[in-house]
Amino acid sequence: MKIVKISFVAAALFALAPLASQAQHAHGAGAADKHIAPGETHAHASPHGGMVRSAKPYHMELVQQPTELRIYLLGDKMAAVPNKTLTGSVMVQTTDNKTTTVPLTAGGTDYVVAKLPAGTKARTAIVSLKNGSEALNVRFDKLDTAAKAGKSVTAAYTCPMNCEGSASDKPGSCPKCGMALVKKA
Repeated sequence: MKIVKISFVAAALFALAPLASQAQHAHGAGAADKHIAPGETHAHASPHGGMVRSAKPYHMELVQQPTELRIYLLGDKMAAVPNKTLTGSVMVQTTDNKTTTVPLTAGGTDYVVAKLPAGTKARTAIVSLKNGSEALNVRFDKLDTAAKAGKSVTAAYTCPMNCEGSASDKPGSCPKCGMALVKKA
């Protein structure tokens, strides 16, 4: 009888395991990413120097600029998805606890932009993004802390081979392939 009870308990624990950590997932070739996001149990690469969160089956990166928020939808191998089919909005909570919703517009070829009202300092951003018929919602917290720490500046150098995790704010060599990093245009 004890074996049956142990088997039943083990089966119940295994059945509930996927519910315990919905943010956990595997990355290609078992490679760990480099940025640990609050509330998530694994790390992410930050190809553009921003904050990265899971948005299954994608990742979403928010890069904070003084007057705008840039949102990158990251697909396979953390490469940015072209913005041709991306639409949506960002609900922004400011440091003075006001909330405003800002529409997303195309910026470049691989990101969308939320233009912030003058003088706005974002604390939290909830991104509602549609990629065609797919709806994705991601929350980014502690943006005011990241800005104070100097994390709002995008990386100025990257690998010419677009290796994952190669973005840097200073010249050097790619940690993956060893090639010299080049300045972004």
